[in-house]
Amino acid sequence: MKNNPSLRRRTISIVQRAQIVQRVIVDGWTSVEVAAAFDVPTQLVEVWVANYRRNGMASLRQDVARTIAAEMIQLTVWRPLRAMLHQILISRRGSLTAEPLVQPLPLRHSNKDGPR
Repeated sequence: MKNNPSLRRRTISIVQRAQIVQRVIVDGWTSVEVAAAFDVPTQLVEVWVANYRRNGMASLRQDVARTIAAEMIQLTVWRPLRAMLHQILISRRGSLTAEPLVQPLPLRHSNKDGPR
């Protein structure tokens, strides 16, 4: 990715992203064929198609001005890192709340305690 200047500066418009998704979903192209035709990474095509299936047309509007390199960094670095941190926090949550901070007070039974 470092040595390929086309990945660094090239942006994908909403229309191009829609065409890429259309080729896969409507026209029946494979992700590899679409990636080769539009000169984008195959992994990126698969992510865009999955996002479209999950979120519909709204997925096409997100992050319009991002470059392909920025998208690849998000896919290969940030998402896995965020998932790993999430798992660490979930596993730590049980050890942090082992003892309640405030002890509950015993409730009085009004018919047994007598007058106040």
